[in-house]
Amino acid sequence: MINNSSKIPKYVQAFFESCEIDEKINRFSFFMIRSDGVVLYHNSNLANSLSKSSIGALLSGVWQASKALSEFIPKEEAKEGYRLSFDTSSQGIYIVPISTEIDELYLGLIYHDEVNPGFIKNKMREMASSFAEFLNQELKDHKAKQELTNNVFDKNDYLFADISDAEMDRLFAFIKN
Repeated sequence: MINNSSKIPKYVQAFFESCEIDEKINRFSFFMIRSDGVVLYHNSNLANSLSKSSIGALLSGVWQASKALSEFIPKEEAKEGYRLSFDTSSQGIYIVPISTEIDELYLGLIYHDEVNPGFIKNKMREMASSFAEFLNQELKDHKAKQELTNNVFDKNDYLFADISDAEMDRLFAFIKN
């Protein structure tokens, strides 16, 4: 079976090509990263001279550190997942996790001069949710397609498994004549 994790960059690209990104978000730098800091997607609005790989590593590191610190919070039934916000009233960094079945992914946003940061944070959560649905459906479809392919021709099945000797003789009778 093919490792589905290796297909994620293809699905990320397909998602961002198929969706319309809200212009309020697209004017800032946003990234989709793996838990190891590898950038899977970024829009081209890099705000400063930091490279996308540096930003991916920093966003991932901040998330991982916050996740480790959250272990000190008494456990209660959480209805909503964690998000990370380091901001003022008009600028900041926002990271939201993406729930997938196979890999930990995050959307990160670096914004500034924003009048309504709550709106763009909500849009980021919506985008994360939409991507999670898209990815989980793509993985489900891929798995179903793979199972169908495997079921159509199993290497252990023979093409003529139920054929009798008499049928074989009739099939090749033209050779004797």
